[in-house]
Amino acid sequence: MRFVALARPRRWLANSLALTMAATVVAGCGANDPRQTDTPEARERVQSHAVFRVTTGRPLVALTFDDGPDPRWTPAVLGLLGGRFGRATFFLVGRSALAHPDLVRAELAGGDEIGNHTLTHAHLEFLTPAGVQAEVAGGSRAIVAAGAPRPLLFRPPRGFTTKVVARAAARAREQTVFWGLTVERFIGRRGAVADGVSRLLARMRPGTVVLAHDGGMDRSRTLQALPLLLDGLAARGYRLVTLSELLASGPGASL
Repeated sequence: MRFVALARPRRWLANSLALTMAATVVAGCGANDPRQTDTPEARERVQSHAVFRVTTGRPLVALTFDDGPDPRWTPAVLGLLGGRFGRATFFLVGRSALAHPDLVRAELAGGDEIGNHTLTHAHLEFLTPAGVQAEVAGGSRAIVAAGAPRPLLFRPPRGFTTKVVARAAARAREQTVFWGLTVERFIGRRGAVADGVSRLLARMRPGTVVLAHDGGMDRSRTLQALPLLLDGLAARGYRLVTLSELLASGPGASL
């Protein structure tokens, strides 16, 4: 894979960051109203064509990771996946991809899929339409500059979306993907990680999109949970696939 020098992308990143900062506005102004995005049901109303789950008769699950790549956590996640022959989809923050192109290459080498998680992990619901567009398009360009193919999948930070965000993703020709279950919500910050993973596994169904995180804050509990989750899925006959593979298993659902 061709290595892309970082000097030019970093200059471009600084310009894109400045554009995004200039476009930031007070929440609730204009069409980009964050009150549309406070529940999963609201997300479905705003983006009815987004992916939340896939209807499939096959025992397939898509494990997705947000907020990376992060040298503290991503290498360990890749090691766990590789040791169990599992594949995942990583939604990358563009500036982090530019900072760690070696991790982007490692994800691709493992057969994992890469999606767009914006340029700076901004609160899109607080931006003007121009600011939203800068974040979505800038994230895609940064991911390509880091050595990955143009992303076909998009996930807004924190799952907050609006009609403005939906239009920006559509303009970028990227399918918005949310999730059905979140690892960190089950394992919390206290209590036994194993108990949380057991509750998570009990909720698993074919076609589930699972959210986890490999960047941002302390993800040590996530790393404790992953071996239990991966082994538990295998024991129940599930196979980990990328989102594109999961979509291809559904009735007429593909990118």
